[in-house]
Amino acid sequence: MCEILQSVKDQLTDIENELETNTEACNVVDGSKPSLLDMPVEIILKICSFLDAHFLKYTLSKVCQRFDDILADDHLWKYWVHSKINGCFPTLPNLKIWEESQMDWEVVCVEMDVEMKKWTNVKEAMRHIVVKDVHFASVDTVLLINNGEMCVSGGRDRGMALWNVLDIAPHNESDNITTFTDAKPKQIKHDAHAGWVWDLAADSIESATTVYSASWDNTVKAWDLETGFECKQAFRCGMSALSVVSVGNEVIAGLYSKKILSFDMRAGSNPSYSYKPHKGPVLALQTFNNMVASLSEDKTMAVWDRVAGKLLLSDVKIPTDKAYPVCISWSPSALYVGDSKGCLHLFNPEDHTYVRSHEIWPEPPITKPCSKITGCYQSQGNMIVCSDRGEIKFMYNCYPPQEYTNVKSSTFDVTQLRYLNGVLVVGTCDSALEFWVPHDRYHQ
Repeated sequence: MCEILQSVKDQLTDIENELETNTEACNVVDGSKPSLLDMPVEIILKICSFLDAHFLKYTLSKVCQRFDDILADDHLWKYWVHSKINGCFPTLPNLKIWEESQMDWEVVCVEMDVEMKKWTNVKEAMRHIVVKDVHFASVDTVLLINNGEMCVSGGRDRGMALWNVLDIAPHNESDNITTFTDAKPKQIKHDAHAGWVWDLAADSIESATTVYSASWDNTVKAWDLETGFECKQAFRCGMSALSVVSVGNEVIAGLYSKKILSFDMRAGSNPSYSYKPHKGPVLALQTFNNMVASLSEDKTMAVWDRVAGKLLLSDVKIPTDKAYPVCISWSPSALYVGDSKGCLHLFNPEDHTYVRSHEIWPEPPITKPCSKITGCYQSQGNMIVCSDRGEIKFMYNCYPPQEYTNVKSSTFDVTQLRYLNGVLVVGTCDSALEFWVPHDRYHQ
């Protein structure tokens, strides 16, 4: 394997030198010896099957026109994607979206390969940083924003902190894991709320200027990131706010009282409308296009159309037996709901019908607690699922989900997971935040 890779690298170096001297490669290569330029396509593809997809896309395809033509074949990338997984991909191949647009198999293959190599080699690729004792109680919610460079945390100490992720760097770069007990956040509000801070959202994940916090003190607050993390609006909910999302100027809160309230930043602190789709507390919210999905302790999901101002679906049963839904992830290709007993439930993202369930963490003996799925992130090719017991699983987003590695947090009782642009953060009941940051982010 190493000999093949070294041979390929040597030949690429020779070709690049020839191109730099503006000499046509075909006139220089010794015809009596095989080379990459006149080698049969079948052999080139065999060599490519041993190489990194990122290297193929961004390096090998740029060497010459022949390589670019060979690697421009979408069927080739589709074959490589399916060769990685033991299952069906995409998870739901009969969706309308696949009739209207074509999947970019090259992008999916590169993403799968990059994420797999990064997390299976986590000690060399990532810095694992644990921040403790800034919050003095459970960190119940975390939020990554602005390209993964900023993080907001909130917890049961009623406080909130704003972090510059790249400033939390270990003194010794060789350390794989570093624990800080004296880390300094960029901003901290010890009295952000009069109750537990339970959930966070932002006006824009990639370029956030405002962050919203939902609390047990019956309010949702808007925090201005451009003027020093100051509260610029407090929305009165009348009951504990357990979840929050935002779309543009609209802020949507799920309450313990089974209601969902919508606020408009331009219209003051009172709700612009409300609806009550559940018979239990609203535990989680997720937006997708013009729709809002809500999960409740009553083991149902509801879908609200923001534009039409009406409830599209209610009482969508989640087959959880004695468990209850905890988190939701909604993309064009799949809608997943994680529950309190380690099961991930797949729904059709277009008509919201139940499809099937996957047991990510098998139910343990009765003497041991179940693994609650406290966070689920999905992209076209990959999925990250987190358990409150401290295990984080990395999987291909196929049917059934195919795990390729897992990592353990330094603390148990993980409360929430966020992933953005290669940066992973979790909050824990041990008053801690844990970050996994790619090494190359520190040198950009």
